[in-house]
Parts: sequence; structure tokens; C-alpha cells
Amino acid sequence: MKDDMARYITVNDSRLVASGNLQIGSALLDLNEVDFGEFRSTQRKVIVGWSGEERARYSSAVRSREISTKEISVNDESGGRVILDLGCERLILGELKAAPKSYQLYVNVSLEIPLKAFGDVPDHIKPLLQYSEIVRVTIDISCGNDEERTHTISKRPVYDGYGNLGFFIADLNKMNEYIVSRLGSGVVNLKDAFCETEIANELFAEGLLVLVWGMTPWHYYLYGVDEPEDTAFIPRLSRPQFQGTYRLRRDIKNPSVVPGEFLLNWPECMAKKFPTITVAGNGEVLKIEVNVMGFYVPNVGIGPPMSVIIASREDGEPKIDPLLMVDIEAVEPGLCF
Repeated sequence: MKDDMARYITVNDSRLVASGNLQIGSALLDLNEVDFGEFRSTQRKVIVGWSGEERARYSSAVRSREISTKEISVNDESGGRVILDLGCERLILGELKAAPKSYQLYVNVSLEIPLKAFGDVPDHIKPLLQYSEIVRVTIDISCGNDEERTHTISKRPVYDGYGNLGFFIADLNKMNEYIVSRLGSGVVNLKDAFCETEIANELFAEGLLVLVWGMTPWHYYLYGVDEPEDTAFIPRLSRPQFQGTYRLRRDIKNPSVVPGEFLLNWPECMAKKFPTITVAGNGEVLKIEVNVMGFYVPNVGIGPPMSVIIASREDGEPKIDPLLMVDIEAVEPGLCF
């Protein structure tokens, strides 16, 4: 996407990236200089992000495992395209607007693991977890002393697996107060209550619930957006396949992200800790978009899906149109590069 501040390439095999080259104008970086850990010889899906001289606004996903960080001096006298050379194919990652003779290249490699994998996983499922693990490589540059690079980026996407009941975004205390006022303080199956009563519509109208339901069981990234410019730093499509709109109270800035199965035994989730996202702004319209992309298989085409969900506020009068069916298998995945 040409207007993006960051560019991303998704590839189905980390080994190709780890043994490849990064061409930056006239300079050439052998990626064998970067530590990919075991994923230099073991296949994993990989996301390569280039933010150039722009400071990245998101770090790796919640509870990701850092593999390495490296700072490399690079000399370039021509400027021009930034190309990821996989040996079998060359992919354009970005472009340098200026051509300083030297600058510092910062490369971070992390392993992103769905949050569900940190819970109680049956032994027969554990060998399958590798299929949901993703190596993330983040690359940016500096043309001089950049003190801001010593600061930690606090914003992280949530990477987790969701089933047919999807997930919901809410301030759990505020949501529970309303549910108790309408249904009492006992244990309740909200899935049934949503189908049999008007409580879901009431929660939507009050701006207390953002529910995404009917999802294809898979692993999803979820990004919260603080300002419109943030979206330029997120892997996405120009036309997301699914979009929904909700009302979210303007005083809810850091809502929790909760898997939908916790609706079955409300308020069980109140005793647990869930990841949060930030959705700053004063508007009460919350827009949810689902971008169904894929991991590229060189010289073949699009392989396994990668879905990125973006939550952002907008001004205006909320027109509630929830996403109650997100069948990622029913749409054609795209590439974000």
C-alpha cells in the first residue's frame, strides 16, 4: 500500500527470509548476520515489516518471545528501493526517499504465539501449536543519533485464537454493572440471553459491548488505534473483507479483549486478567474491520490465511451494525504488499 508509513511482506517460510538478503539502495545486507534462532532451519510463517525512518508505532504481539535485536551500520550512496531477496524471488519492501552515505539499521526478531497456547493445552494439541506461531521481523533505520529509539513502544497487538463465538471488547466492570441491573447477580449464559432477550441490543445501545461473532476458528491479530495515522503502521488491505460499526462510550479507552466462550458463564471472566487495547479519541463510533490476507508462497501464490482486525474510533452518530458472521474461508485472501 503506497500510502503506508510501514510496509509488510508475509512469507510462508522463515528459512527463506533468514537465508536471504536485504537490498537497501546500493547497500546489501546478508540476513545471515541476523539471529533467527531455531527458525533459520525450522519452518515458520513470517511477517517482515519495514518502517524506514519512521518510528514504528507497534511492537510485537502481547507475550511474544524476543529472539534477537541487532544494530547494523549500513552505507548507501544511491538511495532507491528496499528489496527482500529470497533467492527464488525478489520482493519490494519499501523505498528510501533520501540517500545518506551511512545510517544505522535496527532489526528485531520475535516469535508470536497465540495467547491460548499459554493456557492448559492438551498434550495431543501441543505439537500442532507450531502452525500458529509466527516469526515477526521488524526493520527500521536512523540517519543519526535518535534518542527516541531507546524508548519502549508500549502498543502491542493481541494475537490469539478465536472460535465460532468470536470475541468481545468491553470494560468488564461497566458491562457487569449493567448486566446485574438487568439480569441479577447470578451466573448467566449470555450467549442464550443474547438470543432470547434484548440484553445484547441494550448493551450495544449503551456503548458497553463490541461483539464479533460467527468467526471461522483461526488465529487473529487485533490492533487498537489511538489516532488515524496509526493505521499506516498496521498490515492491512485497502479494502477489508468485513466491516462492522458499534457504539463505544468515550470514557472507555482501554477495554479488555475477551474470547467469546466466556459469555457462557458470566461473570466468570471477572476473576481473570485479559489483554487490553487502546482506542483513544472522543468519538463514540467504533469501527471494526477484518483484513483477510495470506502468507505468500514464492512463485506459487497465497498460502495460509493471516487475519488482522483493526479497532478504531470515529466521530459521528453511531449506527450499530455488528459483525455477527466472519467467515474468512468464504472470501478471497489478499496480500498486503
